[in-house]
Amino acid sequence: MSEYLDINPAALARLLSTRKMSFGDARLHDDEVEGGARMTLAQLTALAAALQMPIAHVIEQIESSADDLVHGVKISGRQTRFDRLKCVAGEPAYFYRHVMKTSADKHLMVLRTTPLFTSADQATLNGGHQAREFVYVLSGAVGVLWRSPSGVRREDVLRMGDSIFIESWVAHAFYAKEAGSQILAVDYR
Repeated sequence: MSEYLDINPAALARLLSTRKMSFGDARLHDDEVEGGARMTLAQLTALAAALQMPIAHVIEQIESSADDLVHGVKISGRQTRFDRLKCVAGEPAYFYRHVMKTSADKHLMVLRTTPLFTSADQATLNGGHQAREFVYVLSGAVGVLWRSPSGVRREDVLRMGDSIFIESWVAHAFYAKEAGSQILAVDYR
């Protein structure tokens, strides 16, 4: 087991900026983190205390994981994408095509999704999730169900070109109002 954690300097700089701190404020020197760095548990503990954040959150944010950016960008070609079928209560609910995922932003996920339920009665609300979600209707028309913060179940119809923003932890579901309807979902924190 390594005594050090390899960190991503750019991710560390972003994390520090959330607290309006610099490397100096965190008692880190630019030359220590330039081009990659290692931190001991004691250093990580001190950094977490300075940021007033749980150490687990700090580690998650700055751990270096084979950065997949090339010259600051990631191009996701067909060969890097994958598909999956999500079932709800044993029934196919959504067909997901993972369009973009990057280690540069562990909380970003972009999905091209085909809702497979065809009625509001079939669609089951999820429990909500930590990620915020932006959804754009690529084709057709989809029904969207959600539970408002006051607990009221809501419903609307989105047509091609429409979009919706869903806050963290708002339970929701989509269903196809027209065959072949597709949405682009962007999940982020």
